[in-house]
Amino acid sequence: MAITPSNAEVGNRLRDDLLIDLTRRYCEPHRRYHTIRHIAEMIYVGRELDLDDVQIAAVWFHDAIFEIPGPDNEERSALLVEQLLPERGWSAGEVAAVAAIVRDTKTHTPSSDRAAAVIDLDLMSLAAGWQVFRQNGLDIAAEHGDIDDDTSRRAQRDLLESFLARERIFQTAWGSRFEAKARANIERALSDMRLTD
Repeated sequence: MAITPSNAEVGNRLRDDLLIDLTRRYCEPHRRYHTIRHIAEMIYVGRELDLDDVQIAAVWFHDAIFEIPGPDNEERSALLVEQLLPERGWSAGEVAAVAAIVRDTKTHTPSSDRAAAVIDLDLMSLAAGWQVFRQNGLDIAAEHGDIDDDTSRRAQRDLLESFLARERIFQTAWGSRFEAKARANIERALSDMRLTD
């Protein structure tokens, strides 16, 4: 990944020890989709959006806690932000902004323009080529390996249907390019699920 001045600066502000800790978290053996690759892709593509320090930190932290079942993963990730960033010199306002974006990723509903950009990056894989989209779905299902197949499939179907029900999946002008492809992928995935039910 090419390092832009913004990326280099936020790397310095997060400090190497924290980046190493976060990287280790994203390399946990139970992860298949929510890995360091997901973070790297968001930061790499995010160069097009000129992300600021708050947004880059939110990308790094948004899946920092990932346990299955994990109804409070995003909340715990936000609490990690509130624990670790103040002691590294981040202001109260910056910490609150990072934590708010992380919390927004639970429902993928942005509470700010900053959050909208991060969430669009988080969801851009919905518009991947079909084989990549399908593999992502398999990887996410594998992360839920301790949950029975019917429950896992129902949860995945509910999530996909919730995206289709939205007026817009992507909230930024930048993300609008992904809308049609994401909807086509989701509709195809749901059709495949109905065929195998």
